[in-house]
Amino acid sequence: MVEAGGKSVKKDKKWQDRIAPAMIYIVLTMLALVVVYPFIHVIAVSFSGRGEALRSGFHFFPRDFEWTAYRELLDYPFIWSGYANTLFRMGVGTFLTLLVTVCAAYPLSRPDFPMKRALVLLLLFTMIFDGGIVPNYLLIKELHLLNSLWVYVLPTAANAFQVLVMLSFFRSIPDALIEAARIDGARDMKILFRIVLPLSIPSLVTIGLWSMVHHINAFMDNLLYVTDQSKYVLQQVIRQILIENKLDPFTTATNLVPPAPESLKMASVIVCSLPVLVVYPFLLKYFEKGTMIGSVKG
Repeated sequence: MVEAGGKSVKKDKKWQDRIAPAMIYIVLTMLALVVVYPFIHVIAVSFSGRGEALRSGFHFFPRDFEWTAYRELLDYPFIWSGYANTLFRMGVGTFLTLLVTVCAAYPLSRPDFPMKRALVLLLLFTMIFDGGIVPNYLLIKELHLLNSLWVYVLPTAANAFQVLVMLSFFRSIPDALIEAARIDGARDMKILFRIVLPLSIPSLVTIGLWSMVHHINAFMDNLLYVTDQSKYVLQQVIRQILIENKLDPFTTATNLVPPAPESLKMASVIVCSLPVLVVYPFLLKYFEKGTMIGSVKG
C-alpha cells in the first residue's frame, strides 16, 4: 500500500509538473497573439480595397486585395527623397551617436580620470533640464544648420542616457583585463579598440538600435528647422500626405481614384517601419544581451 501510495504521489507530482508548463505556454501564446495581431491588422487593411478597408471590426487578411494604397504612396514625388533623407539620418546619426557615446563613456569609466563625478552630474543635469524650443532654434540658427541635413544628426549625436548606459557597461569590464593589457605595453586607444569595444558589442548594438528607432520616428526637428521640401524626412512626408492631404491634388491630376484613408494610413505604417523590421532580426541576439546591461555585475 505504501508503495502503491508512493507511486500515486509520484504520478500526482508528474501531473502537476506538466500542467504548470502548459499554463505558461497558454498565457505566452495569448500574449503573443495580442502583440502580433496589430501587425496582422495593419498589413490586412493596407492591402484592402476601399469597402473592405472602411469596414469596422477585425481584419486578419485582405478579402479584396489591392495595391492601390502602396502604388499611390510610392508614386508620390517626395516619398523617395524622404526615404533617402531618413536613411541618411539613420546611418550617419547612429554612427555619430555611437562615436560620441564611446568617446564620452570610456574616459568616465576609468578610475583615474579627474573630475569624473562632476561630469557625470552634468550629464544627469541635462537629462532633467532643457533650454526649450526657442533657445534651441536660436542655437541651430547661429550654427547655420537650418535647412541642412546635418540638423538631423548633430544636435542628437550626444545622448546623456545612452552615455550612462555605456558607462555602466564599461565599468563592468574587469579592471584586471585592462591592467594586463597595460603591462603588455598597450595604450588607451589600443585597449579601447582591441579589448573594450569587442567586449561591448551587445551594448553597442543596443544603443545603435535605440538611435535608429529614434531617427526613423523623429519629425519634430524637420518641422522646426527645415522648410526645403527636398530635405524632408520620411515621417514629415507621410505627415503631409495623411494630415495635410497632399496626395489628393496629385491623384486628381493623374486621374487616379484615391485609396481609402485607412489603407493609406496602414500602408504608411508599413513603409515607415520597413527599415527597422529588416534590420531588427539580425540584431536581436545582441539586443537581448544589451538590455540586461547593469542588471547583473560580474
